[in-house]
Amino acid sequence: MKLVKDKDPLFDRFFDSMESLADAISESLQSQVTIEDSNHHVIGYSSHEFESDSARISTIIGKRVPNAVIIGLRKKGIMQQLESAAHPIRIPAVLEVGLGPRLAICIKHQKEILGYIWVVDTGNLVEGHAENIVEKAAGIVGRYLLKQRGWKTKQDKTHEDFFWKLITSHYDNEANIKKDAEFWSILLPEKYYISVFESDKVIDDHLILRFRQVMASYSGLQLLFLTAEHNRLIILFSFSFVIEGAGGLSSFLHKTMEDMYKSEGCTLAAGCSLDYTEYMSAAIAYWEAVSIVEIKKLLPFHGRELLLYEEIGFWAYIPAIMEQKRSRIRKSPLLYPLKEHDREHKSDFLKTIAVYLSLSGNLKESAAFLHIHTNTLLYRLNRIAEITGKSLKDTGYRTSIFLDILTEETRQLNQWFVDAWES
Repeated sequence: MKLVKDKDPLFDRFFDSMESLADAISESLQSQVTIEDSNHHVIGYSSHEFESDSARISTIIGKRVPNAVIIGLRKKGIMQQLESAAHPIRIPAVLEVGLGPRLAICIKHQKEILGYIWVVDTGNLVEGHAENIVEKAAGIVGRYLLKQRGWKTKQDKTHEDFFWKLITSHYDNEANIKKDAEFWSILLPEKYYISVFESDKVIDDHLILRFRQVMASYSGLQLLFLTAEHNRLIILFSFSFVIEGAGGLSSFLHKTMEDMYKSEGCTLAAGCSLDYTEYMSAAIAYWEAVSIVEIKKLLPFHGRELLLYEEIGFWAYIPAIMEQKRSRIRKSPLLYPLKEHDREHKSDFLKTIAVYLSLSGNLKESAAFLHIHTNTLLYRLNRIAEITGKSLKDTGYRTSIFLDILTEETRQLNQWFVDAWES
């Protein structure tokens, strides 16, 4: 890419890459130079071999500044100082993260961070001269990154359109998908997942950028597509390593939600599809991920641990059962005796059985939840059996009445558990 000339003799030529610019700065200052984008990915570093420290070695090997270094600098307030400064600043060594002294500048455009230049300071950087060189170089890096952004914005729009076509069943065969992917230079991984993240905050450009940064920090993760709809982020991603069981995938989702909460105070509810190899299945994968999120909205307590479609079980059928029951005038005959008894005798038998079944029949947890003694709970369960003429040891009855509670007493059920959370 051709870059704009600068009037300084050092920059009185074109730089076709950030590597060549880093080399030019390094040659002038006789020191190592690293150029990064706003996500701390390395876009250029000097090839001259001077002394180095562990932070720079790790950065160049990983092509990104290690999280430990960034966190260490933020804890000491150094990143905040750098990002608020209008000119290059000298940074003392931070030995606990392996960082030696630096001369650094944060490159900005209209208060938005574009990237950084870091120069190793071994004590030979002439004050004033070194700052002048770095500041002029920052102008070239800024223009380069803005031009790259323009190209990337166009590329992102193309990728987003392609992604929407996938998840809305636009294509009629796999060959056409691969043909379009090849035309747009999109490398489709052999296996992929689709996840949906629903946010309690408005999805804006800042939140999307931060989400991309979080994704970029995970080693081995390839975020291929990302789009937003209302308060949802929808992604298609893959891993460069084999995921062993559901644990690895769950850990990734939990970490994403945790990192977004720590960074933005943003609470996310997530759902993830099964893994797929055929891209004609993308619409199904999207539906699976949405199904998880919808269950979590319908039944927040009961769906609180649900993340993966492979673990959804009978919960997948709850919305369909609810829809079917809406057309019925008559309600559950299984619940009727308990509701009538509660109405006539001011008892709590419906809540008792709802809590007992929701907590998987755990007597101790159920009693604690209801604020009663275990013996009292046992008494109530025996009375319920007498009133209904049914035993909770009967799998068919137990399953049926639980489904009726979930689908007919949803609002009341949620309220009972919300009250418990808030108390």
